[in-house]
Amino acid sequence: MLKLRVVDNGDHAGLMWFPDDGQKIAGCRGFAIQRKLTHGGVETTSWLANHIGFTENAPPPPAGFEWRWPIQRYLWWDYHVTTGDVVVYRVAPVCGADAADLAVNEAAATPWSDEQQITGQDGRNISAYFNRGIIAAQWVARDLATEAAAQAAKGSPRAELMAAIQDPSNNLRKALGGLLRTQLVKLLSDAAAGTGHVYAALYELNDPEVLTQFKALGARLFLLLGNGAFKPPTNDENHDVRADLKANSQVQVFDRMVSSGHFAHNKFIVFCDANDAPQSVWTGSTNTTETGLCTQANNGILINDAAVAGAYLDAWKRLHAAGNTYPAPLVKANSVARNFQVTRDDGGADQVSVWFAATDAGEDMTQARAIINGAKQGLLFLFFNPGVFEQDPSDWTLLQSVLNRHAPAPNPYLDASLYIRGVVNQEIKGLTDAPPPGGAPAAPMDPSTPTHPVALFAGGATPPIRLSKDVLVPSNVKNKYHDWEAELKGASSVMIHSKVVVADPFGDHPVVMTGSHNMGMKASRANDDNLIIVEGNNALAQAYALNIIAIFQEYRWRQYVNAHAADPTAWHGLQDNDTWQDGHLQADAAELKFWLGDAPAPATP
Repeated sequence: MLKLRVVDNGDHAGLMWFPDDGQKIAGCRGFAIQRKLTHGGVETTSWLANHIGFTENAPPPPAGFEWRWPIQRYLWWDYHVTTGDVVVYRVAPVCGADAADLAVNEAAATPWSDEQQITGQDGRNISAYFNRGIIAAQWVARDLATEAAAQAAKGSPRAELMAAIQDPSNNLRKALGGLLRTQLVKLLSDAAAGTGHVYAALYELNDPEVLTQFKALGARLFLLLGNGAFKPPTNDENHDVRADLKANSQVQVFDRMVSSGHFAHNKFIVFCDANDAPQSVWTGSTNTTETGLCTQANNGILINDAAVAGAYLDAWKRLHAAGNTYPAPLVKANSVARNFQVTRDDGGADQVSVWFAATDAGEDMTQARAIINGAKQGLLFLFFNPGVFEQDPSDWTLLQSVLNRHAPAPNPYLDASLYIRGVVNQEIKGLTDAPPPGGAPAAPMDPSTPTHPVALFAGGATPPIRLSKDVLVPSNVKNKYHDWEAELKGASSVMIHSKVVVADPFGDHPVVMTGSHNMGMKASRANDDNLIIVEGNNALAQAYALNIIAIFQEYRWRQYVNAHAADPTAWHGLQDNDTWQDGHLQADAAELKFWLGDAPAPATP
């Protein structure tokens, strides 16, 4: 019997399945996934398509027979769903003597899963939104013009991409921006059509749709605009946009021009009624720029709660009063915990903790580290620039705290069976770099004898397998590899911009930590930043976990391609026998235990 779980986050549905007994299915060439989807009151039934076959360059199976290219995995993502769709799935082995003689084993299929509406959100009070900003992807490579065609048009795929994301009507921009772009623009558009006031504290700003809505808000928008990344000669990355808004709109623009060593790094927007009473707040990792919305992996979180929104409005006022500096009253006020109870649709309540930086002594990090140290089933993360290696545990980045859960004894927080998956945007010496060639494994987290933190991916209970740094650091398919096209790496050096840690999404105490905060001590003590911690919301934690594992799987595959580009025996298509299961049953068992450990029994057919 196969066990099946379905999770969604509004962007896509994730399916995880595994044999209950962990044993190989004789003659199984892979699995077929059948979906019933209700959209606009109309139900359709179809098989999900796998785009890889048994032989290269073979035409795909005809419609209705997609299962003839079965799925030789135990995790799969369905991106062909939209918000509001109601879906059910079932998974069945595809068996036969060889690839030419296959049939769906109906007797061994799972029952249909419970009905699930694609939302990814908890409901009226807390919701999460994600983009599809991983441009190192096959669908993006195929959407853009080929290098030869682009050069003939005196352009390039990268130039075409940048032109696309600057055009609000462009379909590629809309696809890359995903629900994140749609929701942010809708929030601003609705506010512009109303009578309320909006308070925004932003690090970077240039997105055309956002700017259109800002100008429509006019004098009802109070914009605290930082100077972004330092850009000579004025060290104001937002100089042109700032000047345009001041000269050509009624937006009330307030400058936050911090000095070198600091960043005015917030990305939050507070929505108030006409009497200035706060109603909701939008935060997360997303800069209001073309690249932030479209070519970097980002997230946004919307909290419809007056008390939480009020905390952000108070933070806006403190920053406004601080001018361009970090006076003692600002830091003192930021260093205090702010805890709220936010009601869920099911009648329960989430604890929401809100922190603002700069703090005095990293008080926000203290709470975050305690959550990481207390995780019981697993930790998932995306990090952008979390900070350098720190020797003193009181100065550790949250990445170091996560890695420490697999560090060997003596270590009070060691849990070798803890499931950990994640991606870090860049190399960090002592944390993401590989060991010296031929060197023996060294003590974890010692920059003088660096070791690759492969325990993140192999599991602390298994012998480490030395892999390249690309396991942690995002990469792309650099050259055509069998049926895979070469991919763009990025519109800039930033590919993963989300800053998020998820703990125990299927456990009794799920936690999501996100915001503008890079989750290191520099962010905590030197920048304008915010960190929001939501405890108790399984739906929210599972939505973020699904976003993280999909990105992780993307980059794990690209690491494999780049490591085996010249290996003629490397995997490049479906295996025409049932031995493909052997490695997966061993390697995926721990992973699937995490994702399926407490999966509910499927509905009776």
